[in-house]
Amino acid sequence: MTTQDVFATVPDEARQTPEGSDVVLHLNAVDKRYPGVHALKGVSLEVRRGEIHALVGENGAGKSTLVGVAAGSVTADSGSVVIGGETTDSPTPDWCRESGLAIVYQEPALLPDLTVAENMALAMPAEHRPAVGEQVRWARQVLSDWSTVARIDPRIPVRELRPDARFVVEISRALAEDPKVLILDEPTEHLLPPAVEELFKLVNQHVERGGAVVYISHRLGEVKRIADRVSVLRDGALVGTFDASTMSEQDVINLVVGRELEAPEPRSERIAAGEVRGELLTVKGFSGHEFHDVGFSVRAGEIVGFAGIEGQGQREVLRALAGLTDGSGTIEVGGRPVSTRSVAAARRGGISYLPQDRHNEGVFPGLSLRENAAASALGSFSTLGFVSGGKERKEVRGRFAGLRVKAPSSEVDITTLSGGNQQKVMLSRVLIGGSQVLLADEPTQGVDVGAREEIYEFLREAAAEGMSIIVLSSSAKELEQLCDRVLVFSRGQVVAELTDESLHEHAITQAALTASKSRAAAVIKTDKASGPVRRIVRSDLTPSVVLGVAIIALGFVAAAKSPFYLTDRNFSLFLPLVAILAFFALAQQLVMMVGGIDLSVGPLAGFLVVVGSFTLAAYRSTAGMIIGVAVVVLCAIAVGVVNWLLTSVAKINALIATLVTFTALQGLGLLLRPLPAGQIDPFFTANVRALLLTVIPLMLAIAVVVAIVLEVGLYRSRRGIMLRAVGSNVDTARRVGLSPRWTTLAAYVGCSVLVVPASLLLMAQAGTGNATIGDSYTLASISAVVLGGASIFGGRGSFVGAVMGAALIVQINTVVQFLGLDLYWQQWLLGGLTLAAVAFYSKARTIVERSAK
Repeated sequence: MTTQDVFATVPDEARQTPEGSDVVLHLNAVDKRYPGVHALKGVSLEVRRGEIHALVGENGAGKSTLVGVAAGSVTADSGSVVIGGETTDSPTPDWCRESGLAIVYQEPALLPDLTVAENMALAMPAEHRPAVGEQVRWARQVLSDWSTVARIDPRIPVRELRPDARFVVEISRALAEDPKVLILDEPTEHLLPPAVEELFKLVNQHVERGGAVVYISHRLGEVKRIADRVSVLRDGALVGTFDASTMSEQDVINLVVGRELEAPEPRSERIAAGEVRGELLTVKGFSGHEFHDVGFSVRAGEIVGFAGIEGQGQREVLRALAGLTDGSGTIEVGGRPVSTRSVAAARRGGISYLPQDRHNEGVFPGLSLRENAAASALGSFSTLGFVSGGKERKEVRGRFAGLRVKAPSSEVDITTLSGGNQQKVMLSRVLIGGSQVLLADEPTQGVDVGAREEIYEFLREAAAEGMSIIVLSSSAKELEQLCDRVLVFSRGQVVAELTDESLHEHAITQAALTASKSRAAAVIKTDKASGPVRRIVRSDLTPSVVLGVAIIALGFVAAAKSPFYLTDRNFSLFLPLVAILAFFALAQQLVMMVGGIDLSVGPLAGFLVVVGSFTLAAYRSTAGMIIGVAVVVLCAIAVGVVNWLLTSVAKINALIATLVTFTALQGLGLLLRPLPAGQIDPFFTANVRALLLTVIPLMLAIAVVVAIVLEVGLYRSRRGIMLRAVGSNVDTARRVGLSPRWTTLAAYVGCSVLVVPASLLLMAQAGTGNATIGDSYTLASISAVVLGGASIFGGRGSFVGAVMGAALIVQINTVVQFLGLDLYWQQWLLGGLTLAAVAFYSKARTIVERSAK
């Protein structure tokens, strides 16, 4: 069908643009190109006060790119943005937010390691942002608008929320800004019907107050219901803007797709044609978390639907069959028993899974389309462990052609594709893997009407070839259109089966509601995630308690073995070592909070000791001593800036960048002092040493105070929350208007400055310039931070835990000597405890997150 034919189906009056309200958002001639793709072709769009303006189009049409330009998260090649009368050619997220625009992205811009309240407050404009101490109360009040359909504790981390709860949080945050323009990008994809009704009510209230809403959705029924005007994008160009009241749903489809969609083959014809054969998948007595004693069978060539109110066990059954969660029972494929103890075991048995959350569980970001599609079947392209690129490319090209994957090349990064095309790549993976059973969890979620029909066509063709397919969908209409049978779940069991004449949208909805007997089943809850045990396990301070117990236990062992352990002499040796390592650990923890690592802390300390041997040489005046320390501090700051330039500006991996700095500092130190030399002023070293030789060394007390101040700042100050935010997800932090580059600069410079006290203590210990004196502290600092419960990926950690980790390391070294063990036991014990700690923290948090969801 040509473009002219499509327009011919739309009444002339639908092409009229109403006049009246003031324009609050104007996108003028916006153009954007990516490698091989012209994403936006001079698009101009106006949104008026007091209207809901729908933006529709196929996946890849440019909708998300266009609103990304409007929100400042995407930089256009040309064009301008006007928000509430303010104009710019280069909008930023912060400018857009302060000008009165709020956006809810298709993938919520929430930071997983921050709490719900912290996420909501962090991205608010300054005039609406609550104080840090008030943000929990404020967030609870904002979320109360959803109290009939969602009860979300604002104190829990976002990583523990289900997808629907994340959307509620994101939408609540956006509405709390009371923006002039609210952009909603696919807001209902994860919401159940009651939550959708609540959203529509809140959106209408916002419009009645004079706000404007840009509503992006593939669900055209919703668009027809809620929108005042509809703008259609196709292939990066604006087809037109139309009065929604004069257009039918079919009119919109014609404009979006640009062609007539073929009617699906009726289920009765498929069955009559003999496409549905004997039983292929059999499940008996299947039980697990949230379901029990589930039994059913699926025939070869049959498509069976799972339905029910969310939380009734249907999704848990699907994921357990895929090997993602625990389940026990009898599962057979083609008469052969299948183990589902893991995803790999289920796949070997012939079961493949298409995830609901393709962003986090489906695609491999950074890998090409080809690599994503072939990931599960590399063995079929390999000989003696080597992959045949020719076979792999040929198979992938054939599958992509059959599924009509739209991409400039199979070698582009999968994250550059639209949601619908990413979903097709995931389906290609299933086909290439050659599984007999497909478990499809919301297979058309977030895809346009054209891609949806293509996915339906793929599923029907796969069934016709003998595959058994289970489709879990929250859309009763989709289940009616696609499935041969539908199983309805309630309270973890199959309570109804719909076939033939009883299989229609109304009957599916009625069966789900009747079976659940309570609307409360549709309420989003986080009550389980708020219990005292879970709060303790998820706390970043919990590892400190564990380490404290370990330190005391080792102390008892050493005291029982030797009477010299509990003596002043031992502690006068033990505690100063803790003070030195504590400062190294604090430095390392600071940079790890932003997802970095600094391998140069040890050589930096040695280099600063060498610098001190020149600037703090013997018999300097008090003023000279102050200047000498200032020079040491400036050198540390310079090294921090260099590390930042290498990691954040030059974009070199932190491990490689700081290893380069490690080598450079070590070489420079040895160049200045090839051997230990250059006496540091005795008066200076004596005074520093005095800070170490008290019963409780003052420098250790200072380290503890610094740790406590930094710990409180992480959670009670905006700067601390920003530090955790950048480490949690740097891209999301940028999208909500933060400045990751400057936060990272502060972390690297702060890390180097925290090495200064440690270097001063080493000066007092050595008395001369020694370039290698700090080398051993690099790995020790990393071990201390990891023992303290930090995530090496950033966003989580504890400064108090880092100090406790340092204390444990020194305790291990001390106890090994009192027990008369060989020195290699120090390394064995430290390595074993580090592995045990990482495994324990990881497992505990995983259990809490899974149970919360």
